[in-house]
Amino acid sequence: MELYSDDQLFQKVRQGDHLAFDRLFDRYWKRLFEYAFKMLQDREQAEDVVQEVFVQLWENAPQREIRHLSGYFFRAVKYQVANTIRNQKWNIGWEDVEQKDLFVDEGDQPDITAIYDLLEKRIEQLPPKCKEVFYLNKKEGYTAKEIAAALNISRRTVEAHLQKALKSLKTDMGQLYAFMLILLYH
Repeated sequence: MELYSDDQLFQKVRQGDHLAFDRLFDRYWKRLFEYAFKMLQDREQAEDVVQEVFVQLWENAPQREIRHLSGYFFRAVKYQVANTIRNQKWNIGWEDVEQKDLFVDEGDQPDITAIYDLLEKRIEQLPPKCKEVFYLNKKEGYTAKEIAAALNISRRTVEAHLQKALKSLKTDMGQLYAFMLILLYH
C-alpha cells in the first residue's frame, strides 16, 4: 500500500478501508504532531489535536471531498489548535460552581456518590461515538481490538476516542480526576 498516493488512500478511507487509514496516519502523524507542538508547546495537547483531526477524518470521510489531503491536514490542525487555545482561554472550570456540593461535611472527605453522579453526567456529555467507545471499554471491559471489530473502525480510532474521552473527563473533573480513575478502574 506504500505506492498509493494520498488521493488513492483517501478514496479507500472513504470506503471504510482501515489499512488505508492506518497508512495515512503513519504517513502524516509525525509532521502534524510537530506542527501542532510548535504552536502549543505542550506534548499532550499536540497529540490530542492530531488525534482529533484523524478521528474527524475517519468519521466524516464518506461525506468529504478533499482534493489536497496534505493541505487539509495542516489546515485542520491549525483550526484545532485555535479551538484548543480558545477553549483554554475561556474555560473557567466547573469546579468553581459545583465542587462545594461534592463534600458531605466541611471536612476533606468527598461524597463518592456525588462524584460518581458527576462522572456519569460528564460521560453523557461526550460526543456519541466517543461515549460509546468509552462505555464499551470502561464499563463492559472490551479491548480496543474488540471494539474496533464490533464498530467496524480501526484500533487507532478506538484509542483516539478513549484518549479524547479521558482528556475531556480530566479537564471537566479537575482535582477530582484521581477519584474518577478509582471509580472507573475498581
